[in-house]
Amino acid sequence: MVEMRWGFGVPIELYRSDTLLVRQVAIEGCDRWVITFDHHSIGDGFDREGFGESFLKANGISAIHVLGRGNDWYQYDDIFAAAAVVRAATSGAVRRVAYGSSMGAYAAVRLADAIGADAVLALSPQWSIDPSIANWDTRWSQDAHRIRWLSTMAGPLRCPASTVLVYDPHLTLDRRHAQLIAEQTGSHLLPVAHCLHPASTFLGEVGLLRGLLEDVLYDRFDGSAMAREIRARRASSSVYLGALAERQPAVRPRTAIALARKARLVKPDSALGMLSLAQILTRTGNHDEALAIHRHIAVKVNRLPIYLVPFANALVSAGEGREALAVAGEVVDAEPDVGHLRNWYATMLWRRGERAAAVAQIARAVALNPAERRYRRKFLRYRLARHAWRVFEVVTFQAIRKRASDRRRNAALDASAIAGRRGVRADVGDVEGV
Repeated sequence: MVEMRWGFGVPIELYRSDTLLVRQVAIEGCDRWVITFDHHSIGDGFDREGFGESFLKANGISAIHVLGRGNDWYQYDDIFAAAAVVRAATSGAVRRVAYGSSMGAYAAVRLADAIGADAVLALSPQWSIDPSIANWDTRWSQDAHRIRWLSTMAGPLRCPASTVLVYDPHLTLDRRHAQLIAEQTGSHLLPVAHCLHPASTFLGEVGLLRGLLEDVLYDRFDGSAMAREIRARRASSSVYLGALAERQPAVRPRTAIALARKARLVKPDSALGMLSLAQILTRTGNHDEALAIHRHIAVKVNRLPIYLVPFANALVSAGEGREALAVAGEVVDAEPDVGHLRNWYATMLWRRGERAAAVAQIARAVALNPAERRYRRKFLRYRLARHAWRVFEVVTFQAIRKRASDRRRNAALDASAIAGRRGVRADVGDVEGV
């Protein structure tokens, strides 16, 4: 444990272990504190900023950042020791707000009581992804089955703090998580249609993230007023317009394309807006334009795997299977330990007839996430199909060889018969000539 010290604007470690780091950034004159928790994929280790660190410092808000070693949903044996340090360090605060997005929102809700939070702002939170109690959410299946879940962080919530939950009601799983949390905490639900996951991207794009956090921090949150402001601003969001475009039914292709083009127009530099347009164009058969946009996105984001996956899928739809496999291989090389990507790559390989490579990829997916039954079933199906195919090939080859052998034998017999008939005619001629 690191000794607690005070300083303004300078990051100071309050706690460090092999699994957790607690970092304080106090702002002079701000006695209201935000305690943040990491979202998924923010980065491994502690040589990085905490969630919202630069944002909070720039906006003059005192903060403590709880950094986890990895994507472990804060299931560490010393998590409550770290929480006690946070509670002690902010004991004189006027108000404490636990704040996080997705995985970080899960931690903010689950640990609010332990850190002494007065309020929680949870963006796209999970109630739990522990397979023993929430096996209906498989988005993070590999992590969920790898993690050793703490009984002290499981089951019904103990969160007396005033809690605001922001989520997209059109995402079934996010809605279910929010409803479960609300049932056990009396939270205020703030559904934001077509904000996707995480909601923070949309809120930042329309300029409401800071205002929302400050409303919670200063205990002036008004759900109805915030909902009205969101509706007034959402037409300027590429996230909102892109999501709305992608959710148009197949019978409205022109509406979908118009919305997607508007998403790109309102935020020309938004990779998400470009992606929505590219995916709509693929869906409507405009493959050349779709692929051109995907290629532009790939350069813009330095070929981030999360954007290369839809690029590869678009290549498949356009009939560019060879390039699709190359891009998919690039994704797997960049993220070699992600089981669902191995599964995705295996499917692509199999459909292209690369059966041995497909079996190898799905075998790796099973090794990475052995608890995922879908992978095991696919592995067995692929192996059986490949074995059956090999048997078919052998039988077919043998049949071809047999037919060829029969043809040669029959040809030899025919030749022999012809030669025999010629010999008989010669004998007869000899006799006649006598």
